[in-house]
Amino acid sequence: MPSFIVADDESIASRIRSVLAFHLKDGPRPEVVPVAQAPSRLAREKGVEAVIAVLPLDPAAALELLTRLAPSAGGGLLAVGPAADARFVLQALRAGVRDYLDRADLEAELAAALGRLAASPAAEAALGKVVAVFGPSGGVGASTVAANLGVALAAEHGSAGLVDLNLEAGDQAALLDLKPNYSLADLCKNATSFDRVMLERTFVKHASGVSLLAPPAHLVDARLVRPEGVARAIDLARSLFPYVVVDVDHTYREEQVAALRLADVLLVVLRLDFNSLRNAHRALEHLNRLGLVGDRLRLVVNRAGMALEVPRAKAEEALGGPIAHAIPEDAKAVARANNNGVPVVIEAPSSKAAKSLVRLARSLHGAEPAAAAGASRAAGQGGPAFWRLLRRKQAAVAH
Repeated sequence: MPSFIVADDESIASRIRSVLAFHLKDGPRPEVVPVAQAPSRLAREKGVEAVIAVLPLDPAAALELLTRLAPSAGGGLLAVGPAADARFVLQALRAGVRDYLDRADLEAELAAALGRLAASPAAEAALGKVVAVFGPSGGVGASTVAANLGVALAAEHGSAGLVDLNLEAGDQAALLDLKPNYSLADLCKNATSFDRVMLERTFVKHASGVSLLAPPAHLVDARLVRPEGVARAIDLARSLFPYVVVDVDHTYREEQVAALRLADVLLVVLRLDFNSLRNAHRALEHLNRLGLVGDRLRLVVNRAGMALEVPRAKAEEALGGPIAHAIPEDAKAVARANNNGVPVVIEAPSSKAAKSLVRLARSLHGAEPAAAAGASRAAGQGGPAFWRLLRRKQAAVAH
């Protein structure tokens, strides 16, 4: 277990040693390393199992320390610091911290963290997969895709979680004809302390087996949803469900980015029209700058086969990568299902859209995301092919 304690405060280091001695009676005595020496000292070590770092009080110095320690900590970096600043806690987690421990309640927090670190690799493997469904702009049908994916995955695996992060205009409750009693805002009132039991009570279950975590019922409460609460909810949901589908908004606010960072698969949903392609290109460019693309990215076309749409090959050229899946246009079946509050995979299972959505859900099981590195590279290179397509459209309109 822990190999090093990084601390300048001997009294706190002594408290940490006492907890370790109680919970890890047969474990080796950890070495205490001063903060200034720790990055270079740990960089010379091999097979470091875990590091407990007592953070400096200055936030900038603390984040710099964590950034330098993370590569050498073997995935077991624990940070000890004040928990009053939720934004700083989130920044620490992004820097590579596995667990953030409140300095004011050190003994209890460290004991719980040791239990989590001791979880077997099998337990880690049993955690569910997070699928983020992201529409770069409104009107592409991303929420409909997310709802039906959640239902299809629940049918395939017994249950699934669905998190609606469209805080101002969430559609999932209506698409499933559910009336949630609680929401993300209720959880985020205790963003650093709610547990799995509280999370389970906040989900509302649909007859299909999918369970929904809804956005706030009132717009004024959207401000209560914090990134650290969203991250904790999704992380805990992975222990409840084999799949967690997250319907992500295209605002790029911190709580949305927190969800995107946790995704194992990122489905970018678009349509084959010029406006949608333009917005998808801009989104890929921005996601690339945020470090959120890569092999987990899949491009999914919704309502494929409409008249006058951009040819698929031209769209792939514009976006710089392959389209992994195309859901065919089936407006009548999908509109009827949405209006009835019954997902199309239940309402019209033999429809073209339903069959395609089920295939998409099945493709997520045990398969690596379709190669999309080209799309992420092109997103950072300006995508000149896309602008050629736009110019052609403008010329056609002018004539």
